[in-house]
Amino acid sequence: MLPTFTERVRVQLREELLDAAGAEVSRGGWRGLRMQAIAEQAGVSRRTVYNEFGSKASLAEALILRVTARFLDDVRSVLTTSTDLRTGWEQATLSALRAAASDPLLTSVLTGDASVDFLPLLTSEGTAVIDYATERMTAATLERWPELAPRRTRLAAKATVRLALSHIVRPGDSIEHAASEIAELATGYLSHG
Repeated sequence: MLPTFTERVRVQLREELLDAAGAEVSRGGWRGLRMQAIAEQAGVSRRTVYNEFGSKASLAEALILRVTARFLDDVRSVLTTSTDLRTGWEQATLSALRAAASDPLLTSVLTGDASVDFLPLLTSEGTAVIDYATERMTAATLERWPELAPRRTRLAAKATVRLALSHIVRPGDSIEHAASEIAELATGYLSHG
């Protein structure tokens, strides 16, 4: 069933508000972000912004989920076109880590004054992001390799997401090395089940 005109307008408005919020955060940081500035940039009232997101914390979560969705589109593409599981998993993880390292919004929120507000959305309060990324990675893997056990695939995807987030928040080794190790762990687990 096709979305109604009202639903399409609401989706478009939400995207425009997220665009405005992302631009504001990248430009001036999270702490200085005002809902009024987002409203002015999008050409709507401040009340409209609050009606859509409810709070600044909900807006932050929506921004993080939006960035995550973009990364996961690439992850899905890599996984569903790979010839072997190990290479696919490594390249998918590498794709996400590279995207995170080069995303201006994510860089701003992880290294600037916004980190205090955003880090919990990726770590201690990151259930929405972790669950969303886990489900997308699981689905893409099972689409390409339907013979894998769904429960084990989900566990491997969840561990991969958590390890990748850990590397994004607190980088250690190179992203290439991190992706290789994450893939080794996940696919080793999947191949022994």
